[in-house]
Amino acid sequence: MRLFKSSLTAAALLAAVLAAPSSAAAAPTAYYVDCAATAAGSGTQASPWNSFTAVNARTFAAGDSILLRRGTTCAGQQLFPKGSGAAGAPIVIDTYGTGAKPVLAGNGAVVDVVKLYNQQYWEIRNLNVSNKGATAATRRGVHVVRENSGTGTYYRVTGLDVHDVNGNQSKKDDDASAGIFFEVLGNTVQTRFDDVLVSDNTVTAVDRYGIHFWTRWMTRPELANPNCGTTCGAWFPQTRVVVRGNTVTDNGGDAIVVHHTQGALVERNRVDGFRVRDTNCAAGIWGWNINDALFQFNEVSGGRSTCDGQGFDLDEGNIRTIYQYNYSHDNEGGFLLLCNGGGSTTRDNIVRYNISQNDRGQIFDLICGKITNTKIYNNVFFVGQPAQIINNSNGSGGANAELYNNVFYVTTTAATYTAGALLFDSNVFYGQHPAGEPADPNKSTADPLFVSPGTATSIGDAGGYRLRAGSPALANGQAMTAPGGRDFFGGPVTAGCRPDRGVHQLSTTCTPAAVVLPRTGWSLRYADSQETVGENGAATNAFDGNTATFWHTKWSGGSAPLPHEIQIDMGASHAVSGLRYLPRQDTGPGAANGRIGQYEVYVSTDGVTWGTPVTTGTFANDAGLKEIRFTAKTGQFLRLRALSEVNGNPWTTAAEIYALA
Repeated sequence: MRLFKSSLTAAALLAAVLAAPSSAAAAPTAYYVDCAATAAGSGTQASPWNSFTAVNARTFAAGDSILLRRGTTCAGQQLFPKGSGAAGAPIVIDTYGTGAKPVLAGNGAVVDVVKLYNQQYWEIRNLNVSNKGATAATRRGVHVVRENSGTGTYYRVTGLDVHDVNGNQSKKDDDASAGIFFEVLGNTVQTRFDDVLVSDNTVTAVDRYGIHFWTRWMTRPELANPNCGTTCGAWFPQTRVVVRGNTVTDNGGDAIVVHHTQGALVERNRVDGFRVRDTNCAAGIWGWNINDALFQFNEVSGGRSTCDGQGFDLDEGNIRTIYQYNYSHDNEGGFLLLCNGGGSTTRDNIVRYNISQNDRGQIFDLICGKITNTKIYNNVFFVGQPAQIINNSNGSGGANAELYNNVFYVTTTAATYTAGALLFDSNVFYGQHPAGEPADPNKSTADPLFVSPGTATSIGDAGGYRLRAGSPALANGQAMTAPGGRDFFGGPVTAGCRPDRGVHQLSTTCTPAAVVLPRTGWSLRYADSQETVGENGAATNAFDGNTATFWHTKWSGGSAPLPHEIQIDMGASHAVSGLRYLPRQDTGPGAANGRIGQYEVYVSTDGVTWGTPVTTGTFANDAGLKEIRFTAKTGQFLRLRALSEVNGNPWTTAAEIYALA
């Protein structure tokens, strides 16, 4: 009986032991590599591996670490470990010992010095990586690849020094050369990277890209020009990508690009020297085919050539991109490229509270296809070097890009504007006034009274662009719908208040902004003339919400003579204190026809008795939005009367008319 009892107990104990997980198998293990060791060891600290051969042959488990000894060099080898970590237990590549970061010198003997393939939950830290061969060829420092493998999650690449990678200077996009490259290949299983942090690395003397994100899963209606041929897949963007605190210098092509991403954050990076060797056009920091990207607190300088060469770029397929609080300077190409590919969609972008100092070339270069609804406001452009301040070569109008509350501080006589029909309102144009300076219904040419313009030495030393007390730029800018909450220096900016012009919000008292009255319920009461045969020039186009349509008085079969007028029933009584008039926004021959010159504005309670005008004046001869203010008068009916046309023609046109409270 006792024997049976003992046997039962022993069996139970044996079963418990067999069922329990092996603590040895489950425990994360640290493996050590010392390339200076004279003999190949077992991977312990006392007996480290002395090459990457054993590392590359092993499949590591969640929580494991691969530790390279500081002060050593591993030459002509590729580090390509296998396996994936898990949530809360990534696999880590890091260092041990003292001294300089371990050197991984590819010496051109390998394509990728550090590589991961279809793996996830990895951290790569504190390495010195180079890959310089005898001649340029396709090479990378760190290359993380996924192919037909679904979503890979959690990647951290931090504290690396990547340098001297003489890659292929002419090959862009996939299979490109780069310092740090996240690449998605294949087109059979939707694949992407998720939750990627690339931070606090230095990337120096690398061709072609510094830090590069790319995927073949790119096709969507917003992108008319995918360049992946038959290997394309449907739009499946990379998500939760953060590129922060990196320094990229002496870069052959583009410095930092986050192509094909959703919600990427690129902040606090320093770029100095890009497109220094490449034969392709290149910009500093930007993305192609991206949604909801935020680029902020970056400093970019040293862009070479005017084949692009701008510090930043709103490119093809950019949807709701924001550039804010950045400092661009001394770039040969300029500050911002606006280049939407033909047939693609680039829309609803914002460029605000940035400083450009001594950028050259085309500070704004509008080329390729037109963008849509891009707001550029509260920036400062210090132009002390020869430059074409605005090159609107694609003929964009106000429906494409609108510029508000910016300061153009021009000290050189070797500058020009070719702004065309872009919309300007409440900007400052101070100093020299080059040919083509845009008209602006609320332009200021007075000295904005900066503390010390043109003296910034870094993004953290730009206080010369603060406004001084008594500045004529205070509290008279146009209020933006969602201004971002802060200025360049961190001071508060309050929505609904008229901001100071430029990047500094010195005013602390809110000056209420003009309120645009809703046009729901508006109807046409009367128009003396409208063209309905030769074109759609109906008077109702003046308040239809579409800036591409416009009211045009009769011209087919003979023109009706001036004066012309439109009377609008606002549907309810309002205290009206202002009016905005947007001239027609098309381009080409005849685009200026019908722009109102002299005007009168009336407000009436019954649409019959008008009395005297609430204001009169003359509009500037340009396509910009015009705003006029007057003492408030209450009424339901609004009347705009055109007494003349800017070029003496008999017509009147209006793209949009707004009433202000």
